[in-house]
Amino acid sequence: MAGFFEDIIRSNRLRLAFATGMAALGLWAFAPYVTSEVGGEAYVNAPIIRMASPIAGLVATDLPAPGTAIVVERTARLVAARVRDTGPLAALKGQQAALIAARDLARRQIAEIAAADHRLASRSARFGQAASARLTATTHAAEEALGACEAEAAEAILQRDRVEALAAQRFATFTQRDRLRALAAASARRCGMLKDQASALAIETRAAGSGLYLAGAAMDAPHGDQQRDRLLLRRQELESVAADAEARLAELAVQITSEEERLARASAFDAVLPAGTVVWSQPAPKGTTVAPGSSLLELADCRRRYVEVTLPERRMEAVLPGAPVKVRLIGSEDWLEGRVASAVGAAARRDGAMLAANPDKDARALSVLVALPPPASLARRCDVGRLAEVRFPRW
Repeated sequence: MAGFFEDIIRSNRLRLAFATGMAALGLWAFAPYVTSEVGGEAYVNAPIIRMASPIAGLVATDLPAPGTAIVVERTARLVAARVRDTGPLAALKGQQAALIAARDLARRQIAEIAAADHRLASRSARFGQAASARLTATTHAAEEALGACEAEAAEAILQRDRVEALAAQRFATFTQRDRLRALAAASARRCGMLKDQASALAIETRAAGSGLYLAGAAMDAPHGDQQRDRLLLRRQELESVAADAEARLAELAVQITSEEERLARASAFDAVLPAGTVVWSQPAPKGTTVAPGSSLLELADCRRRYVEVTLPERRMEAVLPGAPVKVRLIGSEDWLEGRVASAVGAAARRDGAMLAANPDKDARALSVLVALPPPASLARRCDVGRLAEVRFPRW
């Protein structure tokens, strides 16, 4: 048995096979450094989203603890105000109540004026009908009186003429003649007066048909129409008051809405925690008082995580944005497909954005940022700060 093992060990074929295997193993281990450029120092990083308080108040006691993964976007109350200044809102609502009362009063008065105008219009119509009927009757009576007067005047003229003929023949006295002459003249004047009265009544009747009622040679309107004119002016004033109140109410409604929104913002700070992030730190302890601008939460944005790798400056021309890169996190057997996001020279100013990981940067190294796909799980804080192996294609 010992001779068998000795023959195997001293076998030239076995020795050649072992030497060939060792050489192949060495070539296999060294092949990645020939076909690819392997980054020297690489680590996973992610930008920080800082939540700052816009108001003064107390930090909420149910803030998510550091390391909490925000899988689904949600809204969280971060700060609650201790006091609320509701004075401006109360003043605006007081002005609103006063304007509403003034507007409603003006509308009620307009409705009452409309009812009174309807009553006055009805009364004016009845007055016009009655006045027209009275004028018609008076005109008819004046025409009848004028007709009777003209008949009497004609009779008086006949008697006068007859007595004058008798007086010329000495059958009647001159006194009788003079008396009948006076009676005829008086009848003519009375008929003329009645004729003028009838003409005046005709003019007044025509004016009444146009809505004008003449009294003592002065043009006048019924009292109801005069009252309606005054009510019209008052209604226009009230409509102006109501329209002005309505316009000011619309403006106040906008101001009240804006003030309520301001109070809502001042009474509490509700922030939207985006999905795909991890609570990185909590600078303000729960239940403490903070001032405006104080940092409350810092979230690592795992959706934009990347690997920062250092390369020699001579590789600057070979690294192109968008080029595919293979990345393997130390401790994992899986290779991730990444792409070059940017390459920054050694003397370039470093990005001032807040980052989750901030190791010292080699002053003579080329910094390359390789974008990674979003992590499948946020349990390990999306692997921020974890070292990685990065391989760039050499050709």
